[in-house]
Amino acid sequence: MSIFNAILQKPKGIRFESQEKEEQLYFLLRRHPITNLGWIIFSIFLIVAPLALMSFILNNKIDTFKYVQSEYQIILLILWYSLTMLYTFESFLIWYFNVYIITNKRVIDVDFKGFWGKRISEAPLSNVEDVTYETKSFLHILFDYGDIFMQTAAEKTEFEFTSIPKPSLVHNKLTDLVEEHKKNGHSK
Repeated sequence: MSIFNAILQKPKGIRFESQEKEEQLYFLLRRHPITNLGWIIFSIFLIVAPLALMSFILNNKIDTFKYVQSEYQIILLILWYSLTMLYTFESFLIWYFNVYIITNKRVIDVDFKGFWGKRISEAPLSNVEDVTYETKSFLHILFDYGDIFMQTAAEKTEFEFTSIPKPSLVHNKLTDLVEEHKKNGHSK
């Protein structure tokens, strides 16, 4: 199992915090890895920017010591790279821990809020009334990812799984689970 897997079907050996004994995990989903490109490119820019600035300063023989003492320059550089690492790590954690879970009993949306918290929303399959999926752009079609929208009869009336891989596969399985769940007469 790769760390960058965005779609896990019937994963073995994976459990989640509120999973019940008889509850079976059908999908563990994350946003498609291509959606990480923005923060990855920005992180690379943040890493390269001081190096480019130092190269420019050395090539133009600019004396930075008359403006900022060398000790402060080193402290600024360490601070810059520490903040860059923090930004990159937090961006990865947000991607990795923002998950969508589909089980034989419910759908769960876990929104990880960085280092500071999380928000978990769930709805029983018996409350799911409508499931729709959407691909909006050329990139969605090219990389086979999109959004799934679920209308529910619960307190949170709409669930949105954004930028997930293989939305048609997930949509079809989710629709089948909802129909099976309602046909068997399961209640909340």
